[in-house]
Amino acid sequence: MTKHYILLLTTLLLSLTVYSQDVDFKKGKVLVDKQNVFNYDKRKMGSEISLFKLDTTTEIIYIEINNNNTISYLDDDYVRLVFPKNEVSIKSSLLINKNFKEIIQLLFMNNVVDYKGNINAENLALFYERQHNSKI
Repeated sequence: MTKHYILLLTTLLLSLTVYSQDVDFKKGKVLVDKQNVFNYDKRKMGSEISLFKLDTTTEIIYIEINNNNTISYLDDDYVRLVFPKNEVSIKSSLLINKNFKEIIQLLFMNNVVDYKGNINAENLALFYERQHNSKI
């Protein structure tokens, strides 16, 4: 019986890792599946990141992890994603336990962005509906 549970758990873990993109930050570039996708700039001691189209200064996505200067109180923490060209701003407490790599992976998994750095407006609207908290 325990062998079945171990086999089921192993299968689930393998299926989850198969569909996730490999995101790395190297020398000012964001690599997704070993392919250059964005330039990036981290600010404010690593709590903010701007993603730019490759070899341009056109900001596509701005991500801020905000703890409201309350390190021990977690109920007011949120992540803010801004898509300047689309004029969309998402504030989400659902993403607070994720780092920048995981947030970028989530954007790719939901087809919000592609490997050329283009934003899909329809999928962005769906992502907004799922992640945005209006109470923040």
